Amino acid sequence: MAVKAYILVDITTGVKTQEILDKLNSIAGVKTAEAVSGPHDIVVVVETADLKSLGNLVLSRVRTITGVTKTITCCCVQ
Repeated sequence: MAVKAYILVDITTGVKTQEILDKLNSIAGVKTAEAVSGPHDIVVVVETADLKSLGNLVLSRVRTITGVTKTITCCCVQ
């Protein structure tokens, strides 16, 4: 069953937000990545085949982007 999630991303001050957005949007499974105001810098909407795929996407693709300092993943339950 497909898993949809929102990933809240914090980035380092001084990093070009657009470069990170471009990298995020190039990841398979990412539906949108947008800069936002508030406590986090970017909100990413992803859809993956299962929880294991979601974990791999976050750990090996999102968190390895230079400038990303923290992520919080919120899985949709309905």
